[in-house]
Amino acid sequence: MTRRMARYALYFTPSADSAWGQAGSCWLGRDTRRPDTAEQVSIPGLPKLLLASLTSEARRYGFHATLKAPFRLLDGFDETHVLEMAHAFCAEQNAIVLEQPCVRPLDDFLTLQVSGPLDEIGGLAMRCVTYFDLLRAPLSSVELARRRCTGLTARQEALLQRWGYAQTEELFRFHMTLSDALTQVDADVVYALRKAAEQHFAQTAAMAPLVLDGLTIAREEFPGAPFIEWQRIAFSAQDKRATLPSSGRVFFCVGPSGVGKDALLEWVQQHSSASDRAVFARRVITRPAHSNEMHEVVDVATFWQLAAGGQFAMVWQANDFCYGIRRGVEADLKAGRDVIINGSRAYIPQLRQAFPDATVIWIEANENLLRERLEARRRETGPALLKRLKRGSEFIAPDEPQVIRVDNSGPLEVAGQHLLKILRS
Repeated sequence: MTRRMARYALYFTPSADSAWGQAGSCWLGRDTRRPDTAEQVSIPGLPKLLLASLTSEARRYGFHATLKAPFRLLDGFDETHVLEMAHAFCAEQNAIVLEQPCVRPLDDFLTLQVSGPLDEIGGLAMRCVTYFDLLRAPLSSVELARRRCTGLTARQEALLQRWGYAQTEELFRFHMTLSDALTQVDADVVYALRKAAEQHFAQTAAMAPLVLDGLTIAREEFPGAPFIEWQRIAFSAQDKRATLPSSGRVFFCVGPSGVGKDALLEWVQQHSSASDRAVFARRVITRPAHSNEMHEVVDVATFWQLAAGGQFAMVWQANDFCYGIRRGVEADLKAGRDVIINGSRAYIPQLRQAFPDATVIWIEANENLLRERLEARRRETGPALLKRLKRGSEFIAPDEPQVIRVDNSGPLEVAGQHLLKILRS
């Protein structure tokens, strides 16, 4: 099975080694870190096979509370983006002590519920739903049909269309599922199951508080596979107010051919540090790479297939070639990382629509130097060279605060230090 078939869910799961983690694993008969089953609790008067059948679907998901329902990744995103955003998200969240955990029915299921603090829990869940929705692929027709099979209200249908799941916003109810649907189960069996669950989890509640203290990324490798705890990331905001991560900034670097953009950006990248939290976007271009470039090479047909599939955050054409920036940069921005892009002056109007707060770095050099550099690199001669030079004079830097001019007529280090200072400001 390929990773494209995988689904990811954002859960709260107690640490597997904690009293609550062990109690949940024992009740369902499965440790969420592994796909196989473990020893399940014994209930007097209830055969083990019957207990296993009453908890089979709950066991597949593991002992958890849903914060964002399972989703497939939208084309253009991968697991590195999930992790990057998850770490940024968890750094801004506080642990929540859950009050009075107890066993209660929810619709046709047996669940573990809490009495509070409901506003804090709901706020965390909604931050999770909205923040990670960038990564979510739309539901397929089969998935939509499955979620509608029980019948939805108009409000639930609206939430399903918006978030891919109906039980969000004001309909969210924090719970940890302990059984499958019990509609066709004998009342005496349901009673025995509930009493056993109450006793089982009351003992755990007497031992340790239940604390919502981290985010678990669970992964379903293929339809019907058990959800496995892939990553569990602790909340670390501590005493500050829980919020969403601040977005990173877009720096769109432009300039005429021969101005030395590639060399300048390479210098800045080499002199950047991890603390700068900067991403230098790799371009997709329909021409071969040169010795001083590291772009991704594709042919024209492949380029437009990628574009039609939503793989690009930005697309433009210049000098008879197609350029694209893969949409993974959107996840970088959500995770608070600045994105530096080697761009095109002609694309600035579209940039303003897609990223209104983007800063344009307008790199320039004197005209004679531009010609010398173009001639020295020997990519074009004759009419092609004249066309490059003519295009270079067709654009004038706008006089506005979001456009910063950098002169690259002198030593590379001088312009590099200037640009590095801008990026760190």
